[in-house]
Amino acid sequence: MSAPPLRAVVGGLVHESSTFMVEYLGTAGLDAFDRHRGRDMLDEFSGTAAVTGGYLAACAEAGVEAVPALHARAEPGPAVAGETYRQLESELVDAVREAGDCGIVLLDLHGAGVVHPTGSLDLAVLRAVRARLPDAVIAVTMDLHANVAGELVDLADVVTGFHRYPHTDSAERAALAARSAIAAARGEIRPVARFRRVPLQLPPSPTVEGFPGSRLMELAKEVERLPGVLSCTAFHGFPYADTEQAAASVVVVTDGDARLAEECCARLARWLEEHRELFRLDLLEPAEAVRAALESKEGTVVIGDSTDNPGLGAPGDSTHLLRALLAVPEPTCLATLWDPPTVAAAVRAGVGATVPLRLGGRHGWASGPPVEAVGTVRAITDGVVVGTAMRKGNRVDFGTCARVTVGATEVIVASQRRQVLDPEILRLHGIVPERQRVIGVKSSSHFRAGFADVAGLVLVADAPGPTTRRIESIPRSGPSSTLWPMSTRAPVQSSGPTER
Repeated sequence: MSAPPLRAVVGGLVHESSTFMVEYLGTAGLDAFDRHRGRDMLDEFSGTAAVTGGYLAACAEAGVEAVPALHARAEPGPAVAGETYRQLESELVDAVREAGDCGIVLLDLHGAGVVHPTGSLDLAVLRAVRARLPDAVIAVTMDLHANVAGELVDLADVVTGFHRYPHTDSAERAALAARSAIAAARGEIRPVARFRRVPLQLPPSPTVEGFPGSRLMELAKEVERLPGVLSCTAFHGFPYADTEQAAASVVVVTDGDARLAEECCARLARWLEEHRELFRLDLLEPAEAVRAALESKEGTVVIGDSTDNPGLGAPGDSTHLLRALLAVPEPTCLATLWDPPTVAAAVRAGVGATVPLRLGGRHGWASGPPVEAVGTVRAITDGVVVGTAMRKGNRVDFGTCARVTVGATEVIVASQRRQVLDPEILRLHGIVPERQRVIGVKSSSHFRAGFADVAGLVLVADAPGPTTRRIESIPRSGPSSTLWPMSTRAPVQSSGPTER
């Protein structure tokens, strides 16, 4: 008698949480999360380059029935309110229960989620799902910036993280995790996971050529090609969460070989410890970045506003880069400034109207002072675009948006806080990115992928703010204050492997 066909329940609860932003933005509530269930989840993610899209594709390829549960994701932001988390966990566990007899669970987790004040959201999800399905093979795919706890590899059978930043490989890495889980459920392999914490935090460091993150990524890929290794991830960690889990780490999954997994973890951890100083970056102030852009002969220059990246939890209404753009006579543009009151004022005035504006600066130190100016409303849109690079095929909603001209600068103002991943939000507002001399975007690194065909030169600006890459300048008093580079006395020997 043949075995019944395999079924895999697919779901996720995704949040990258900054504990430093609670003071300015409060805690993340239920309305911050986009939730998809059942058929709606399949429609949302099938054929996309998102983690869940990778899971669904791998299941289809392997002849495994994918049973959609719940997928909830919010833009990175402040820690999640306890009540909100409990509601989402209940919905997810209920959906898993309703899925019936499934031998595989495929979860999309960020890895740096925090339930206010400092609890690990990701551990809480895994504990709840494991309690519901104690015998299932559980696979987890996490962001490169996960703050991984050792208990995580005790709760999940397969743990895989992104290699690339920008995260253009999320679907690919999810498919790898799914294939390993399916093979384990069929008895073809026996996953063994090991974890090593490295007592340091890395500032956002892209994995493109010329950056140390690229060397670390290639080493992880080299290890992953070894016989018996199923996956290897060097997690950079998330330096804007001051929690017990906050740190870089390495997770290796092998086919039944614990010693190999431990040796591989130690190899990557040792490289990180020995090369940590490479991750200290030379930073440009916004005015310096704009000046360098105008002096460049490389055509369109795109400047990432790393200080105020909503994709790392910042408000998205900092005015430091905006002021630098307004200070020069050459035509420039900025996308997007999160400022619902200004959007509302533009909508009331209508396209073509010239109105006094108070742009940004609505969250104190995290935003800088507001810009008082007179602007002309050029366009009003619904702010809905479809991703073309990261999260390719996914719908991205900036909310109602307005394009206003202030001096020689075009400013796209949004009513939803979103990171700019690609030029589509510019095109939606009638701006042809290839014709722009200087484009400022609220992003640290992800924009590199989306603007690759537009930018002759990419620069990143940094100023005081909640997502500065000078992470040691952020006041902190919790566990992460003992890590490098916050403490130069931080130990250089990583903690040992977690036993299972």
